[in-house]
Amino acid sequence: MAFKKQFEDYRFNLNRNRSWKYTAMLIFFFIGFLSLLTSKFYLKTEDPLYHTNTYEAVSSNITGTVTIENRVYHPATNSLDMVIKMDQTDEEEVSFVAQEKTNSSVKLPVQLLYEDDGYYVLRINDLSPNWEALAFDLYQENEEKETVNVDDVTSDSETDPTEEIDAHALITTLYSDQRKTKSEEGKGTKSKQEYALLVNDLEK
Repeated sequence: MAFKKQFEDYRFNLNRNRSWKYTAMLIFFFIGFLSLLTSKFYLKTEDPLYHTNTYEAVSSNITGTVTIENRVYHPATNSLDMVIKMDQTDEEEVSFVAQEKTNSSVKLPVQLLYEDDGYYVLRINDLSPNWEALAFDLYQENEEKETVNVDDVTSDSETDPTEEIDAHALITTLYSDQRKTKSEEGKGTKSKQEYALLVNDLEK
């Protein structure tokens, strides 16, 4: 009788141990599944940032290629200096538009510091201290104007039936990732002769 009681107690304890293990496994899998479903709320996922490497020729939408020969960020003035080489066959005027990721709706002021034989030394001003990424568009400005018939667009317009707009075409877009951009202390201001020497060195 005592042996039978001991056997039943052993079987009860064994079943209880197995039940505890199964319960623990179920709880573990449930917590893992729940963490997977809610991970996007507490894990920060970063969008990939594009970066155009220096000395890497980028094909343009018009003709030739565009290359960033030099690029330096100056934290003291929140400005970025770039030397761009354009291998274009035609001699149209070029314009530039810069926008940073932090304030993508704002067009940053671009200053042309020096220009010679396809080389452009440019400075982008008013960058945020943590600008993250920069998109730099190059446009070809055509001398000819296009005439647009406004009546074709809307019949309710009270403006003149014809209107001239500047015709321009996107050459290419260059990208800069702040983490991959070289930084230098100081304002980085140079004279025109120093920029000319810089371009000469890059040509060599």
